[in-house]
Order: sequence, then structure tokens, then C-alpha cells
Amino acid sequence: MQVKQEKSQEKIIQELQLQVDELRANNLLLQDQLARKEQFTAMIAHELRGPLSPIINYAQMLSRHVCASDADPKRNATLQRHTNIIISQAWRLTRLVNDLLDASRLSSGQFTLIRAECDLCTFVKETVDQLRPVAPYHTLVINAPDSSVIGNWDCGRLQQALGNLLDNAIKYSDERTTVTVDVWTTSDAVYVSVHNQGASIPSADTQLLFRPYTRLQGSNGRQGSGLGLFITKSIIEAHGGTLQLEPNKEEEDSNRLQGTTFSFNLPL
Repeated sequence: MQVKQEKSQEKIIQELQLQVDELRANNLLLQDQLARKEQFTAMIAHELRGPLSPIINYAQMLSRHVCASDADPKRNATLQRHTNIIISQAWRLTRLVNDLLDASRLSSGQFTLIRAECDLCTFVKETVDQLRPVAPYHTLVINAPDSSVIGNWDCGRLQQALGNLLDNAIKYSDERTTVTVDVWTTSDAVYVSVHNQGASIPSADTQLLFRPYTRLQGSNGRQGSGLGLFITKSIIEAHGGTLQLEPNKEEEDSNRLQGTTFSFNLPL
């Protein structure tokens, strides 16, 4: 009887070992497929990045030429608007490409910052101005200090992060509504918030917001990569700050009673 029990146990152990070996092999295969996918994503992103710089540069040259032209002012205004849209869309595509590259870098531990002295108020204004041509039916408002707010930051990545927040704020709010960017400082930090007047995000979905390639069910068919908030959070945290979804609360300004507010802080 004891011999039979020992053989039965050996058989169970062998079967378990086979399952472990199979799971290990499948895990290695999945890791290899994931690495290949990340390499492919990075390659595509690099290929997309190549044409973007000349598109932006030549569109900016055309815009300056239009401004300096003595042609019909009405025709100039139309051309100016069209070139601004080209530039704005190219910057949006640049942010998407950078998100794809950064997702690959984060997964491989190669994400780094290139810090330099920069003025937060300046790049906030520049980022908002980049988006104005593609949001003609939204009102974009900036409330920021009159003086400069200087820090040792990676200005390009912070523009990418703020651009992602603004893209979402515009995408998930109706036309004829306002998107507001607030900037304020304390003794040791600067704070930036982006508020829209769209539908509020349910508290149950908060944990899903910052996961890569995740989109909420209530997106109403709006397309997106699902990377923006994940990358934005990674950029802010790399600077030693935090990104959060602000809880809804009533404010004195009735225009701010509904909507969504994301805010982040950066140490000074």
C-alpha cells in the first residue's frame, strides 16, 4: 500500500514539474514577444519622428513668410490659420511619438531626464498656444504669475506632459467650453492644474487612469493610445513631483462646478 502511495506522489510531482516547465517556457516566449513588440514600437516611433522636424520647420517658415507678405490680408489670415493648424497637429503627433518611445524606455529602464534651467510660465504659454489652432471652439485660459518661475527641469518632457493633459482636456469636453490652466507657487514647489468642463471621472475608475494602454469605458468612442496619463505621471515623478486627479468639489465660480481637474507639482 505504501509503495502505491509513493508512486502516486511521484506521479503527481512529475505532472506538477511538467506544468512548471511548460509555464516557464510560455513565460520566456511571452517575454521574447514583449521585447520584440517594444523594439518594433521604438523603431516605428523613430521612423515617424524623422519627417516631423522638417514638417514643423517648413510650416513655421511658411507662416513667417505669410506674415511678412504684402498680399491680400484676408487671404493671408486664411493661410496663417492653415499653417498654424499644420504646426499644431505636427506638435501633437510629436508628443504621441515621444509617448511611444518613452513607454519603451520605461519598460527597459532607459528613461532619463535632461535637466536645464527653464521658465515654467513660458513653456505653459507655448504649449497652450500650440493647441489653440486645433481647438478653435474651446476657450483656453491661463492663470499664471506675471513673473518667471525658474527651475532645473527637463523642459521638453514637461511640455510633453502638459500637452498630454491639455489634449485630454480638449478631447473629453464639448465645444464652446473652457479649458483652464492654473499655475501657482509655494515656498518650495510650483503647482499646475488643467481643468475642463467635461464629464467627471467616476472615483471607481481612478486606479485605472495611469495604467499604460488603458482607456476608460466611458470614453464615448474617442480614440487614444492609452499612454498619455501613464507617460505624464512617469515624467512628473521623475522630476520628484506627483500627478493626481483632483476630487470634485463645489467652487465659488459656477463654471467650475463640473468637469475634471488634473494637477501636478514640481519641487523648486
